Amino acid sequence: MACRCKPVRISLLACALALICYVQSASGAEGAYPNPERIRPSYTSITPSGAPLWLPHELGLFREEGLNAELIYINSATRALSALFAGQTQLTTGGVSTAVQAYMSGGDPVAIAGTVNKLNVSVYSVPEVQLPSDLRGKKLGITRLGGLYDFAANYALKKWGLSTGRDVVLIQIGEVPAIMAALESRSIHAAVLTTPFTVLASQKGYRELIDLSKSDLEFQNTTILSTRSLIKKSPDTFRRFIRAYSRGLAAYHTQKEVTLKVMAKYIKGIDPFLLEKSYEAYKEWIPKTPYVNHAGMETAINLTLGSDKTKKIRLEDVLDESFVKELEKTGFYKQLYRSY
Repeated sequence: MACRCKPVRISLLACALALICYVQSASGAEGAYPNPERIRPSYTSITPSGAPLWLPHELGLFREEGLNAELIYINSATRALSALFAGQTQLTTGGVSTAVQAYMSGGDPVAIAGTVNKLNVSVYSVPEVQLPSDLRGKKLGITRLGGLYDFAANYALKKWGLSTGRDVVLIQIGEVPAIMAALESRSIHAAVLTTPFTVLASQKGYRELIDLSKSDLEFQNTTILSTRSLIKKSPDTFRRFIRAYSRGLAAYHTQKEVTLKVMAKYIKGIDPFLLEKSYEAYKEWIPKTPYVNHAGMETAINLTLGSDKTKKIRLEDVLDESFVKELEKTGFYKQLYRSY
């Protein structure tokens, strides 16, 4: 009798354990983290590139990974990095140049993931400028001197055999909407633009002279930044952040309608057609596995250092992809995209 009952008790125990596992799986990881850790990631632009950060927040993925994330918008990469060093935030989106400048000033910034791995800007001109050579003696609008748009303009002009200043005058205008207005009034004859303004420019009949995201230029545009001291203090926090962020990436690449709804919430007032076109464009530039473009990061570092050969920064000085590598080794990304 006892021998026959024992298998029954084991079977019931196995069923109970299986039921517990199922409930935990169905409820996500939240049950494993009754007191989620509070973190404050910031983002520095309201563009489609922010969607992989907004998605885990809106879908509850941060909480499932044991994080109570409060997203903060700071409309300046410099101020965002200052908040990071002051301990007001733990992570931020930002360009490589910002990290390099902070490193040269004695800080310990580090990129832990890639967000936009191409120079996703184009040069558009008024219709009467049909070829790059037609820009000779004309004005090209950029946001500000010394920034990304300035670099893109100079790169394009050099590629076309045109000299900045002598052949084409760069005009510092400010925000991209102001650049579009300058095109409308013919105060400038061409401009450096990014999505969704490239879509809008096409709709208005402006001519695309070059799409630098499709050129041979390798460039790391933006990254997820933190500091080595913060990571050393609590590595598991960043490990869980990268898990949640990566799940947001997977949602971005596989769940279009959900992503568009989240994007519309953050990018307020954008035309649905422009929103969808922007989403499709950024899918080409945002990696599924958030490694940075190493060659592109080298380009960005060298651009920041300029002609001063006395300054040297190695890639590993401002880069730590250990969390992404760790997840990849476990098969996390393969399983993640297989599940969608």
